[in-house]
Amino acid sequence: MGLREAINNKPWLGWAVAGLAIAIGAFVLIRNMTTEEPDSVERRSQEVTIRCTETGTEWTMNRGEFERLLMTIPGQIDPTKGIPSPYAEGRLTGVLVDKDDWTEAVERINAAKRQFGG
Repeated sequence: MGLREAINNKPWLGWAVAGLAIAIGAFVLIRNMTTEEPDSVERRSQEVTIRCTETGTEWTMNRGEFERLLMTIPGQIDPTKGIPSPYAEGRLTGVLVDKDDWTEAVERINAAKRQFGG
């Protein structure tokens, strides 16, 4: 018995397969629409708040500029440090206020540096 005969004998089977395919398609579409790629123009255009870990002073910066600074730091990024802070004589003390965002950015950029030998 072939697939066509099975579906003709049990039409609910065809509807179940079609329903499952539609549900999976809807899930993938919604997930792709709500998940922002880390290198998307929209995300790189966001303003982020940075805090100097020495002075506690906060300032805002474009995410793209912030991540560019992280990429240009030689070697792997130490998560306890950051970007040069204008409030700490240029020492690497500028980190994102959002700790989860900071951790994600450091891990992603360190992975990219490892992949490309930086």
